[in-house]
Amino acid sequence: MPFLELRTNKQLSAERKQHVMKDLTALLAKDLNKPGRVIMINCRDNQDLMFGGSSESLAFIELRSIDLPEDQTVRLSQSLSSFIKNNLDIPEERLFINFRSFERHMWGYNGSTF
Repeated sequence: MPFLELRTNKQLSAERKQHVMKDLTALLAKDLNKPGRVIMINCRDNQDLMFGGSSESLAFIELRSIDLPEDQTVRLSQSLSSFIKNNLDIPEERLFINFRSFERHMWGYNGSTF
C-alpha cells in the first residue's frame, strides 16, 4: 500500500537505483510495520530540480499510504532524511518530504479497493 517516490537531480547507475529502492522498501517495511511485498518505490534520478536557487544535490520524497499515521511523520522524516544523507550523500537541508494519507476506499488494488 505505501508508495514512495524519490526524485533527485543526482545521476545514479541502474545498479545503484536498484540498491536504493530495495533498501527503501526494507526501511518502510520496518518503519510502517508493513510487509515489503505491498510497498512500491519509484526512483527518478537525473531530474531537472533546483532548491533555493541552487542545483546542488537535492531530493524530494513523496510518501503516500492508506491511513498514514500523522503522529509518526516526524519519526518518518528523520528516518528518510538519514537514509538520503547516508546513501545518496544529500544533506538533510536539501531534502523535502511530502506525506499523503488516503482513506482505504481511495486506494485501488487487485481489481478492488482496500
